[in-house]
Amino acid sequence: MTEPTPPEQDLLAAELALGLLDGTERAEALRLCLSDPAFARAVDAWSIRLSPLLDGVPPVVAPERAWHAVAARIGAVPQLANDATVRQLRHWRRGALLLGGIAACLALFLVVRPAKIPGSPSVGVSQLADSSGAAILGVAYDRQHGTLRLSQTSIGTATKMPELWIIPSDGKPRSLGLLAQDTKSIHVSREMQIFFENGATLAITLEDPGTAPHEAPSSTPILTGKITDI
Repeated sequence: MTEPTPPEQDLLAAELALGLLDGTERAEALRLCLSDPAFARAVDAWSIRLSPLLDGVPPVVAPERAWHAVAARIGAVPQLANDATVRQLRHWRRGALLLGGIAACLALFLVVRPAKIPGSPSVGVSQLADSSGAAILGVAYDRQHGTLRLSQTSIGTATKMPELWIIPSDGKPRSLGLLAQDTKSIHVSREMQIFFENGATLAITLEDPGTAPHEAPSSTPILTGKITDI
């Protein structure tokens, strides 16, 4: 019988599977994946568990040059074609999971949160996308602690900063404040927590930081996404 993965390692496995690690943390996790079969299985399990979240990610057709490059590589080493193809498919599968920015923060809550009462979701997730439908920003909202986790916020211009908005069922945007570059989490005040209902919309606009926070957006949102309770 397989021994269960310790909670700390299970969290690390989720972060590795979802591309949430970088630098030294990623290198250490990869080494652990090679040396610990149980940890490697946990990484694969997380990939499979979260793959249904990709249903909302629009498909993207690979450019013709990509297929030519794959064919050239396989043709260069015919004796390894089968193994190479399998490895490529595995990399593509994991790469596709990264497109689900919605899942990047989800793992942080699923593995550390105590069992919840059925019918009372404690996590709301959202995938903010631009007008083309491309997933840009993954968000997970921890209802218990009022914490909003973001996958990345490297957006903005030389004069404008991204401002995050919550738009509940009444249709009125409420500002959650400006997002500094690479902001990973923000605390949602009690006054704002009541607006994080299932189906509410999160939006990001580019605003003048000198006059923030604002009563209403001054421009069309560049990213939007609905909150889904899980």
